[in-house]
Amino acid sequence: MNRGSVSRQETAVLGDGITQDLAEAATTAAGRVHDAWAAPDTNTRAALLAEVCADDVTYANPLKNAVGPQDLAKLISELTTTYPGYLPVRTSGVDAHHDTALYTWALRDRGGKSVLTGIEIIRFTLEARLTSITSFFGQPPQIRYTYQA
Repeated sequence: MNRGSVSRQETAVLGDGITQDLAEAATTAAGRVHDAWAAPDTNTRAALLAEVCADDVTYANPLKNAVGPQDLAKLISELTTTYPGYLPVRTSGVDAHHDTALYTWALRDRGGKSVLTGIEIIRFTLEARLTSITSFFGQPPQIRYTYQA
């Protein structure tokens, strides 16, 4: 088995009202939320989340929601029980403008196998503290067009 190095190239799309530095800081903050999944317990998760989230941060996915770092830490603890050994990873570059960013993610096991994928939208302050995290499962449904002559 080859244990060579892995490199990562990432592209960001930046619109009006955001700098490269703010986009990177917000993306790093979102990565810390993903890191909280690997924390050993709810209190450690809450401490990690408090570093990068606003006190009233909101989180929502199609099944659950949370308000505040402590509530979000509890929700992550529930999810890690449902998906033991799986961790979220960002799978795309970031598309950002003003105080909002969008990227794709996957919930993967340690071997890289995905059990769930989706889209995440984050909102953040000028200090890159997360104010809102909204996750969607899967990709949006396609629209099918039928043309008739």
